Amino acid sequence: MELMEALRTRRAVRTYTDEQIENDLIHELIDAAILAPSAMNLQPWSFVVVSGSARLRALSDEAKRYTISNLPEGSPLAGHLADKEFKIFHGAPALIIICATNDERQSDEDCCLAGQNLMLAAHARGLGTCWIGLSRPWLNETTVKKELGIPLALKPVAPIIVGKARAAPTVTSRNEPRIIWGH
Repeated sequence: MELMEALRTRRAVRTYTDEQIENDLIHELIDAAILAPSAMNLQPWSFVVVSGSARLRALSDEAKRYTISNLPEGSPLAGHLADKEFKIFHGAPALIIICATNDERQSDEDCCLAGQNLMLAAHARGLGTCWIGLSRPWLNETTVKKELGIPLALKPVAPIIVGKARAAPTVTSRNEPRIIWGH
């Protein structure tokens, strides 16, 4: 897939088949992620992979309970999370959590760059992805880190679900960019 086509057609996927993603393919996506630029070439990322639709459904329920109990009053997400059918991990068969390995100022952003690479590589391989930022506070809880085998020193930054899409999302239009030409 040509780069500009990938940029124009990649979208968040929120419906997945139960087909598992092979470890070799997940490794290929991570290999693409680590090609991202990083400040001072520190490459401050580590990857935690959680596989299995059933496992992710159970974790989705845990994450949903945590998120509901920690929402700020009046959050527009409250109605969305109240839907019994809503699953935070959308039934995906794999979750790749990109974690910052240090507290350097740019490390979170570097992990985000790696996440974009991973999502574009997955799209090029015919897979769907969705960045699940809603799960980030839950993933940073000590008990959750222990449950998932995430070393306590790591900071989950970019939780991305991956799988075969049940249906391709429609490509949406983009607003014209606001460009300010500096003097």
